[in-house]
Amino acid sequence: MNINYTMFDTGLTGGARVLLEIANKLVDRGHHVTITSLGNKNRHGWFNLKAEARYTGTSQINRIVDYGLRKVGKASSNGYSLTYPHDKIRELINITPECDINVATYCYTAFSVFESGKGTPFYHMQHYEPLFFSDAYLKKVAEETYYLPLNKMVNSVWLKNLMHEKFGFDLPIVNPAIDHSIFYPREVKRNSDESRVMCFAKQVRWKGFPEALEAMRLIMQKKDNVKLIAFGLEKPSYETNVPYDFIKAPSDDQLATLYSSADVIICPSWYESFPLYPLEAMACGTPVITTPYGTEDYAFHEKNCLVVPPKDPHSLAEAALRLLESEQLKEEFRKEGPKTAKQFTWEKTVDVVERLFSQALASK
Repeated sequence: MNINYTMFDTGLTGGARVLLEIANKLVDRGHHVTITSLGNKNRHGWFNLKAEARYTGTSQINRIVDYGLRKVGKASSNGYSLTYPHDKIRELINITPECDINVATYCYTAFSVFESGKGTPFYHMQHYEPLFFSDAYLKKVAEETYYLPLNKMVNSVWLKNLMHEKFGFDLPIVNPAIDHSIFYPREVKRNSDESRVMCFAKQVRWKGFPEALEAMRLIMQKKDNVKLIAFGLEKPSYETNVPYDFIKAPSDDQLATLYSSADVIICPSWYESFPLYPLEAMACGTPVITTPYGTEDYAFHEKNCLVVPPKDPHSLAEAALRLLESEQLKEEFRKEGPKTAKQFTWEKTVDVVERLFSQALASK
């Protein structure tokens, strides 16, 4: 098959990683795969991509969203509005090759795939994207894409259930996976007896880092010698009196070592759709505390992790204290986490993707 993935950005994010991993595996199976994206050709330099990459050489997604918000903000006074950035959609269409399968990967790229008329159109959905926007108009733009006649697939049980509830769709699930040659329990020597809590940190509010900071403040009131280690692409600017170490853009190997050195990993997001880092931590044998809404595929309360309500620092702190003070519970999760994680492999993921593509072509 000739398969094209239409992306607005190939920079380092969990969503981009999933798509590029799938692309590589499809190449390994003998398919010709192309990635078409806004931006410049060095955007995927963090990833060893086997597929052909085509770039427009123009703005990436953040600028598009900013542009849209500015236009919407002016609409009432200037008498115009913006449904979506036609020029950027057209740029993506112009570099899209002829193909058998054309896959949208983000709300705006859904318009590009639909309008291109190239290949059998798919929509690989990795979140409920209206949640990404604070502006009500842009929320509606994102929602509009779900009505396009595309072959849709979702990445989690949460998203499947949400799409059924809101639109009546019954969509196939394509779970992401992790690289088990990297993420596995490692022997890490620690130079102190401090307890280590680890968390992903990002300025995006729904990622919940302020809740993590407040939970750590509560933990430190009750337990001495506790350290927070945060990681991410850029250190968030939230004001806090809670001290923490920030590891900027660690490699996968560094991440696996960090996970293995931690006593607890916390995922405080308000909502996710199959976040990778709690599963990576499980694979490394690290006890996990997470919120629901997107982690239901692998996070099972009291069996392999603790699940707490979102936006609730007190519950998060209580769960962390419970784990930090119970060697028995930590040991139970250290055993169950890797068992769960091993069920998620890229080969299984691509088996599903390949089957969906083949079925769509056979039904034409």
